[in-house]
Amino acid sequence: MEAEPGKTRGGVPTAFHRARHPNREHMERLSRRVPYWFLVVALFGFASFQIWMNPFGFSDLIQRYSQDISELLITGPYFYPTTGRDQVSVALIDEDTLHALEMPWPWTYGQHARALEALRAYKPKAVIVDFLFVDLRPDNTLPELIEEIHRYREARIPLYFEGGIDLPFGEYPLRPELAATGVPILDPSILIYDGVARQYPIEGRCFGARPPCKSLALRAYSDLYPAHPLGPLNGRMELVWGTRTNPINAKWLTLTDADGQKVPCDREIGGLSRVYLAFFDPSQVRSLCPYSNEVPVQALLMGTDDPDFPKLVPGRVILYGASLQGAQDKSYTPVNGLMPNVFVHAMALDNLISFGGHPQQNVVSIGALTLESNPVQILAVLPVILILSWFHLHGIRRKRRAAPDGKPDRGAAFEYFLEKTAEKIWHWFALALALGAGLILTLAAGLSVANWVEVVFVSAELAALLLVGAPDAFWGYLHHVAGGDPQT
Repeated sequence: MEAEPGKTRGGVPTAFHRARHPNREHMERLSRRVPYWFLVVALFGFASFQIWMNPFGFSDLIQRYSQDISELLITGPYFYPTTGRDQVSVALIDEDTLHALEMPWPWTYGQHARALEALRAYKPKAVIVDFLFVDLRPDNTLPELIEEIHRYREARIPLYFEGGIDLPFGEYPLRPELAATGVPILDPSILIYDGVARQYPIEGRCFGARPPCKSLALRAYSDLYPAHPLGPLNGRMELVWGTRTNPINAKWLTLTDADGQKVPCDREIGGLSRVYLAFFDPSQVRSLCPYSNEVPVQALLMGTDDPDFPKLVPGRVILYGASLQGAQDKSYTPVNGLMPNVFVHAMALDNLISFGGHPQQNVVSIGALTLESNPVQILAVLPVILILSWFHLHGIRRKRRAAPDGKPDRGAAFEYFLEKTAEKIWHWFALALALGAGLILTLAAGLSVANWVEVVFVSAELAALLLVGAPDAFWGYLHHVAGGDPQT
């Protein structure tokens, strides 16, 4: 026999009975008395579980998907500055270069020396050689490359070579004759996240130098831009990919897609078309054309009448590399698809220049304290929880002041729709607050979009929980099982 309203039965058996056969009317009345602290604790627990435990990999999926969409729709085409693009160029050897120069691959050391000599003549800020010279193959033109290294030193133009890593047969990281010149040796490592180049390492191998040593782009930036030193760097650097091809490149650069069709680099996509394609056919939004300036090596060696060509080298950091069929030195990027790794290094250096040595990261550094993205996201969602809970509790109290039957005293349709509209507005306000908190984390703390966007999605889930009254109903059930009096 059920207890009368206002009376309770004590003991564990009675509580067990109420847990199995709850009184829905009692629970509904008790749910209207849910305290503020319970709403906060319930929502905070749900948000913490969602962020920390990553159920079904949902967090990772939305983080990286949102990062890619952001770079295709917002960051890349509109907000990423061109500061770095105007200071970095890639001198590229491709199939057209080999065909135009009638040279087989691999090149001799002397041919590389002539390409470096042509670059030196334009007085670049620095040159980074993105080739691995590790094998001891016989080549009588080796002294020409060594001599060119000395000429760079005489011209006071920094020249860097990459060192080999994870070599299977114990080769030298750089051919001993070249290493003996004292040329700096950089680590060419690339980080791949879920098959895509989204992050970049902070530290790299030292190749005999005193540790700790920086990765390729960070070492070059530290040497070449001392006026804007690197900020505190921990964890990993999150790459921001630009999408706007340099107008100089867009005039002449034409690439071939997977179907063998020529694709011009001056193709423009309207705003609405870009939004639609980014969600339903991202491959149509990605561009085969690189963001970084591309300098064809054949133009360096054979000359060109293009008046814009000389603008791409003087005073810029040049990465000298290749894009050849069959080469394994390529990675997928969020905005371009498969690209040579030399463009990944160029984009990392571009990020460092554009952000003044404070690139976006997957952690937040506050003095000596380093916080990973999960605790930062939990802290960021806390004010959203406090605001959502307060507005929700305010609505519950308004209903409690209504007539005993639960219907509003005034009962007008206008008031009903007004309350529903206000309720939705406050929830959208909370979502806007979550988005604002994320933007602050990006601008003030350097946390990348991928590492805070989950706050927005979790806020939407919290709003949905409150709209359906899940925390209220849970409180009503627990209070009823514990013997709460619905009349008090």
